[in-house]
Amino acid sequence: MSRRTISIISYMTIIGWLLSFIVYSNGGKSAFAQYHLKQSFGLGLLGTLFSSVCLVPIDSSLSILLWILGLSLSLFFVFGVYNAANQKKVPLPLIGFLFVTRFNFIKF
Repeated sequence: MSRRTISIISYMTIIGWLLSFIVYSNGGKSAFAQYHLKQSFGLGLLGTLFSSVCLVPIDSSLSILLWILGLSLSLFFVFGVYNAANQKKVPLPLIGFLFVTRFNFIKF
């Protein structure tokens, strides 16, 4: 798989991320693929955390805010796939800078 394909697939569910990580670890290493693996892993963690918070019953005024946050996570996903497809190393809006220096188990 090319570094571009690894990067795009990493945003596609946990299975896609695991497949991309395995290919990356077995000879597909590149700084570009590493960057998008970190971005997509952070986005996945944030989405899981957000989903867990949404399971708690809340009042209706807060549910609108949570709906907007959920929509923004979906937009971040689209932004990440777009950047991976166009071979750009641009962090996800508002949250991407948090993931660039984290997740050191994804080594180049």
